[in-house]
Amino acid sequence: MRITEAHGQCDSKARTVGFPSDQLKFITSILLTYPAASLFHLIPRTAYNQKHLFSIILSITLITFCCGPYAWVHSFISSLVTYLILKFLPHGIGHKVAFAWAFGYMSCSHIYRLAIDYMGWQMDFTTMQMVLTLKLTAFAFNYYDGRRPVEKLTEEQKKRRITELPPLLEFFGFVYFFPGFLGGPAVEITEYQRFINYSMFEDSYCNGNIPDTKKPAFQALGRSLMFMPLVILSGFFPCSDFTDPKFALLPFWNKVIRMWIHPGLFRMKYYFGWYMSEGACNMVGIGYSGLDKSGKPKWDRCRNVTVTAVEIAPNMRSITTFWNLKTGDWLKNYVYLRLTPEGTRPTLTSTLLTYTASAFWHGFYPGYYAFFFMCAILTELGKDMRRICRPYFVTADDKPIQPRKRVYDVLTCLTTMWFINYAGTSQILLSWEASTIFWAQYYYLGHIIPLLALVLTRTVFKPKRVHQKSK
Repeated sequence: MRITEAHGQCDSKARTVGFPSDQLKFITSILLTYPAASLFHLIPRTAYNQKHLFSIILSITLITFCCGPYAWVHSFISSLVTYLILKFLPHGIGHKVAFAWAFGYMSCSHIYRLAIDYMGWQMDFTTMQMVLTLKLTAFAFNYYDGRRPVEKLTEEQKKRRITELPPLLEFFGFVYFFPGFLGGPAVEITEYQRFINYSMFEDSYCNGNIPDTKKPAFQALGRSLMFMPLVILSGFFPCSDFTDPKFALLPFWNKVIRMWIHPGLFRMKYYFGWYMSEGACNMVGIGYSGLDKSGKPKWDRCRNVTVTAVEIAPNMRSITTFWNLKTGDWLKNYVYLRLTPEGTRPTLTSTLLTYTASAFWHGFYPGYYAFFFMCAILTELGKDMRRICRPYFVTADDKPIQPRKRVYDVLTCLTTMWFINYAGTSQILLSWEASTIFWAQYYYLGHIIPLLALVLTRTVFKPKRVHQKSK
């Protein structure tokens, strides 16, 4: 059967069952990578070129099925130009030009999306291009670090550096590595190389071989399917309700409670998709991350979220640490720390620029920039509030003072999630008009309270000093 015919048949079946065709094709494609991983294991371990070709052919097939003919061309062109930039431009310049090129291509993709599907959530090639942009820019910095003096690198940069460009076929095998090509997570070039040559599995548990991958794969898939009922339920509580004139008639206490419900259910589709992709990475083996302290195997290399840590986070920093882990890792290592001069502490400017890069990566809807601006404010406020308030709830040696510490923990979790839901709804609503209607329902309190509190923590209130115990 031709891919275009399968593409059309999937559209027809999606209309029959009333499920969005783009989402059905996306889920189907990720599920197909599970049996594909078993076929990948049949390739001889030293047949590296066959492994690269397997990923290239499969990923091009899947993106064609998901997004239509020629959707793969965007990933091919942007990747090839990135490779040529790094190959021919001088050290110290190439990685910057490659970064600008990859982001520029993705930005043009976002602008194209705005023109043909304004305010829409239809999945197209831009989803894959966003993941690829993380891989290409990280690849550029890894190659740049590979030709810097080792003593000037951090431990993390030493692990990720490559001293020479890989052959073109290997590079495209990395670009199109099939478990994470469609929806992530983005892997590093060094991780891909260590997976392909099996050096990733040289420990006492694996003995140089890929361990059994079925259990961790289906455990992740099982976690994914657990969120399916909540994904369905989210359809009955859309965030678009916030802009409905009927919502304005509700009592304020009802609106406050709904702030925990609607955005909270919206997050479920991300958990569903991320765990499904994690299972695909585990199935092929790259999800293996070594042994824990007790000698048991870990399978969290491709984990993209820690749900409980997000949903009961005590501050904004915890959310950014455990939400969309791979993108957060990219922001930290290729934006945040690169903006911080060696030997200095990160500043509010570094935080703002990092969140601006994150907004830029997402696209050009005003809602993105409103959201990430508030993320920066909430992150800095969280640092200040912890510094000022926490000493009243723990002893000098960091032991909790009960029961007040339990009350403190509950209140910080509830307020953190309420304010992040308030801020995040603008990212869901996308437009400035819809966002301002939503903010007005809450009298802009989600902006006024954090901004006023940040000013006060920086100008009026001083942290309680905890005196050191005498020696």
